[in-house]
Amino acid sequence: MEVNLLSKLNIDPDSILSIRAGTVRRQAQISSGRPFRFPKISMDENPLKIDILKQVGTAYLVMKPGEEQYKVLFAGEMGDMSCEVEVKKSEGGEAVAAKEAADDKKVEASASAKDAKDYLEGHQVLQFVQAVLQTVIKEKPANPYEYMARHFMSGYAKDDQRASVSAAAPANRAPPEPPAADTKPAPTPAEDAPAEAAKAAPPAEEAKP
Repeated sequence: MEVNLLSKLNIDPDSILSIRAGTVRRQAQISSGRPFRFPKISMDENPLKIDILKQVGTAYLVMKPGEEQYKVLFAGEMGDMSCEVEVKKSEGGEAVAAKEAADDKKVEASASAKDAKDYLEGHQVLQFVQAVLQTVIKEKPANPYEYMARHFMSGYAKDDQRASVSAAAPANRAPPEPPAADTKPAPTPAEDAPAEAAKAAPPAEEAKP
Protein backbone atom coordinates (compact mmCIF):
# COMPACT_ATOMS: atom_id res chain seq x y z
CA MET A 1 0.00 0.00 0.00
CA GLU A 2 1.17 3.53 -0.76
CA VAL A 3 -0.19 6.81 0.61
CA ASN A 4 0.50 10.15 -1.07
CA LEU A 5 -0.26 13.63 0.27
CA LEU A 6 -2.21 15.55 -2.38
CA SER A 7 -2.88 18.86 -0.61
CA LYS A 8 -2.74 20.54 2.79
CA LEU A 9 -4.53 23.47 4.41
CA ASN A 10 -3.44 25.50 7.45
CA ILE A 11 -0.69 23.03 8.33
CA ASP A 12 2.77 24.27 9.27
CA PRO A 13 5.21 23.11 6.56
CA ASP A 14 7.66 22.13 9.31
CA SER A 15 5.13 19.72 10.82
CA ILE A 16 5.62 15.98 10.59
CA LEU A 17 3.00 13.77 8.96
CA SER A 18 2.75 10.37 10.64
CA ILE A 19 0.69 7.51 9.18
CA ARG A 20 0.14 4.17 10.89
CA ALA A 21 -1.29 1.13 9.14
CA GLY A 22 -1.75 -1.75 11.55
CA THR A 23 1.45 -1.91 13.58
CA VAL A 24 3.61 -0.16 10.96
CA ARG A 25 4.24 3.58 11.18
CA ARG A 26 5.78 5.86 8.57
CA GLN A 27 6.48 9.55 9.08
CA ALA A 28 8.18 12.42 7.30
CA GLN A 29 8.16 16.19 7.13
CA ILE A 30 4.88 17.21 5.57
CA SER A 31 6.59 19.38 2.96
CA SER A 32 8.89 16.57 1.79
CA GLY A 33 6.48 15.36 -0.89
CA ARG A 34 7.63 11.77 -0.42
CA PRO A 35 5.16 8.86 -0.57
CA PHE A 36 4.47 6.69 2.46
CA ARG A 37 4.97 3.07 1.47
CA PHE A 38 3.78 0.01 3.40
CA PRO A 39 5.10 -2.94 1.35
CA LYS A 40 3.67 -5.66 3.62
CA ILE A 41 0.32 -3.97 4.28
CA SER A 42 -2.65 -4.73 2.03
CA MET A 43 -5.47 -2.40 1.07
CA ASP A 44 -7.70 -4.30 3.50
CA GLU A 45 -5.92 -2.69 6.47
CA ASN A 46 -8.51 -0.25 7.75
CA PRO A 47 -8.53 2.37 9.18
CA LEU A 48 -5.29 4.30 8.84
CA LYS A 49 -4.22 6.51 11.73
CA ILE A 50 -2.86 9.88 10.60
CA ASP A 51 -1.18 12.32 13.00
CA ILE A 52 0.21 15.81 12.55
CA LEU A 53 3.25 16.15 14.80
CA LYS A 54 5.19 19.27 15.62
CA GLN A 55 8.86 19.24 16.47
CA VAL A 56 9.53 21.27 19.61
CA GLY A 57 13.22 20.59 20.04
CA THR A 58 16.23 18.82 18.54
CA ALA A 59 19.52 17.68 19.99
CA TYR A 60 22.36 15.34 19.14
CA LEU A 61 23.96 12.85 21.49
CA VAL A 62 27.52 11.83 20.69
CA MET A 63 28.35 8.60 22.48
CA LYS A 64 31.71 8.43 24.22
CA PRO A 65 33.57 5.15 24.72
CA GLY A 66 33.17 3.89 28.27
CA GLU A 67 30.36 6.34 29.09
CA GLU A 68 26.74 5.27 29.62
CA GLN A 69 24.97 8.30 31.10
CA TYR A 70 24.43 11.56 29.24
CA LYS A 71 22.59 14.85 29.61
CA VAL A 72 20.88 16.08 26.46
CA LEU A 73 20.13 19.78 25.98
CA PHE A 74 17.37 20.95 23.64
CA ALA A 75 16.84 24.39 22.18
CA GLY A 76 13.44 25.12 20.70
CA GLU A 77 10.31 27.24 20.71
CA MET A 78 9.39 26.11 24.23
CA GLY A 79 12.66 27.32 25.74
CA ASP A 80 15.62 25.38 27.04
CA MET A 81 14.81 21.74 27.76
CA SER A 82 16.97 18.86 28.89
CA CYS A 83 16.85 15.22 29.84
CA GLU A 84 19.24 12.54 31.06
CA VAL A 85 19.51 9.20 29.33
CA GLU A 86 21.38 5.97 29.81
CA VAL A 87 22.83 4.24 26.78
CA LYS A 88 24.08 0.70 27.24
CA LYS A 89 24.34 -2.55 25.41
CA SER A 90 21.16 -4.57 25.73
CA GLU A 91 21.35 -8.03 27.25
CA GLY A 92 20.20 -10.77 24.93
CA GLY A 93 20.37 -8.60 21.87
CA GLU A 94 17.64 -8.68 19.26
CA ALA A 95 15.79 -11.65 20.77
CA VAL A 96 15.07 -9.80 24.02
CA ALA A 97 14.15 -6.63 22.17
CA ALA A 98 11.72 -8.54 19.96
CA LYS A 99 10.12 -10.23 22.99
CA GLU A 100 9.73 -6.93 24.83
CA ALA A 101 8.19 -5.35 21.76
CA ALA A 102 5.73 -8.23 21.45
CA ASP A 103 4.80 -7.98 25.14
CA ASP A 104 4.27 -4.24 24.83
CA LYS A 105 2.00 -4.77 21.85
CA LYS A 106 -0.08 -7.32 23.78
CA VAL A 107 -0.50 -4.98 26.74
CA GLU A 108 -1.36 -2.07 24.48
CA ALA A 109 -3.82 -4.16 22.47
CA SER A 110 -5.53 -5.43 25.62
CA ALA A 111 -5.88 -1.94 27.07
CA SER A 112 -7.09 -0.55 23.76
CA ALA A 113 -9.68 -3.31 23.39
CA LYS A 114 -11.07 -2.67 26.88
CA ASP A 115 -11.18 1.09 26.33
CA ALA A 116 -12.89 0.59 22.99
CA LYS A 117 -15.48 -1.77 24.48
CA ASP A 118 -16.28 0.60 27.35
CA TYR A 119 -16.59 3.53 24.96
CA LEU A 120 -18.84 1.71 22.47
CA GLU A 121 -21.09 0.34 25.19
CA GLY A 122 -21.27 3.69 26.95
CA HIS A 123 -22.51 5.41 23.78
CA GLN A 124 -24.55 2.41 22.51
CA VAL A 125 -22.68 2.57 19.21
CA LEU A 126 -22.70 -1.18 18.53
CA GLN A 127 -26.46 -1.50 18.99
CA PHE A 128 -27.12 1.39 16.62
CA VAL A 129 -24.69 0.26 13.92
CA GLN A 130 -26.00 -3.31 14.05
CA ALA A 131 -29.55 -2.04 13.63
CA VAL A 132 -28.51 0.10 10.65
CA LEU A 133 -26.74 -2.84 8.98
CA GLN A 134 -29.74 -5.09 9.51
CA THR A 135 -31.95 -2.47 7.88
CA VAL A 136 -29.56 -2.16 4.92
CA ILE A 137 -29.63 -5.93 4.41
CA LYS A 138 -33.43 -5.97 4.47
CA GLU A 139 -34.00 -2.92 2.26
CA LYS A 140 -31.01 -3.39 -0.11
CA PRO A 141 -30.92 0.28 -1.21
CA ALA A 142 -29.17 1.25 -4.45
CA ASN A 143 -26.82 3.56 -2.53
CA PRO A 144 -26.21 1.90 0.85
CA TYR A 145 -23.82 4.62 2.06
CA GLU A 146 -26.33 7.40 1.48
CA TYR A 147 -29.02 5.25 3.08
CA MET A 148 -26.90 4.66 6.18
CA ALA A 149 -25.92 8.33 6.37
CA ARG A 150 -29.61 9.20 6.52
CA HIS A 151 -30.07 6.97 9.54
CA PHE A 152 -27.02 8.50 11.19
CA MET A 153 -28.75 11.88 10.77
CA SER A 154 -31.92 10.57 12.46
CA GLY A 155 -33.69 10.35 9.10
CA TYR A 156 -33.10 13.98 8.15
CA ALA A 157 -31.23 15.23 5.11
CA LYS A 158 -28.51 17.85 5.48
CA ASP A 159 -30.79 20.80 4.62
CA ASP A 160 -33.96 19.56 6.33
CA GLN A 161 -35.58 21.75 8.96
CA ARG A 162 -36.78 20.02 12.10
CA ALA A 163 -40.31 20.76 13.24
CA SER A 164 -40.62 22.39 16.63
CA VAL A 165 -41.97 19.91 19.14
CA SER A 166 -43.58 22.65 21.26
CA ALA A 167 -45.45 24.06 18.24
CA ALA A 168 -47.04 20.74 17.33
CA ALA A 169 -50.68 20.39 18.46
CA PRO A 170 -51.31 17.52 20.85
CA ALA A 171 -53.18 14.59 19.35
CA ASN A 172 -55.60 14.12 22.27
CA ARG A 173 -56.47 17.42 23.83
CA ALA A 174 -58.51 17.22 27.04
CA PRO A 175 -62.09 18.59 26.73
CA PRO A 176 -62.75 21.95 28.39
CA GLU A 177 -64.01 21.81 31.94
CA PRO A 178 -67.71 22.67 32.47
CA PRO A 179 -68.48 26.04 34.08
CA ALA A 180 -68.59 26.05 37.83
CA ALA A 181 -72.08 25.49 39.30
CA ASP A 182 -73.82 28.26 41.26
CA THR A 183 -72.92 27.66 44.85
CA LYS A 184 -75.48 30.11 46.30
CA PRO A 185 -77.32 28.31 49.17
CA ALA A 186 -80.98 27.45 48.67
CA PRO A 187 -83.43 29.61 50.67
CA THR A 188 -84.85 28.14 53.86
CA PRO A 189 -88.62 27.65 54.36
CA ALA A 190 -88.70 30.62 56.74
CA GLU A 191 -87.29 32.89 54.08
CA ASP A 192 -89.85 31.68 51.49
CA ALA A 193 -92.89 32.28 53.77
CA PRO A 194 -93.26 36.08 53.34
CA ALA A 195 -93.04 35.78 49.58
CA GLU A 196 -95.74 33.08 49.46
CA ALA A 197 -97.98 35.09 51.80
CA ALA A 198 -97.67 38.11 49.56
CA LYS A 199 -98.73 36.04 46.58
CA ALA A 200 -101.76 34.60 48.43
CA ALA A 201 -103.15 37.93 49.80
CA PRO A 202 -105.84 39.58 47.54
CA PRO A 203 -105.16 43.10 46.34
CA ALA A 204 -106.61 45.84 48.56
CA GLU A 205 -109.62 47.85 47.17
CA GLU A 206 -109.10 51.49 46.54
CA ALA A 207 -111.07 53.80 48.86
CA LYS A 208 -113.98 55.60 47.20
CA PRO A 209 -114.16 59.39 47.59
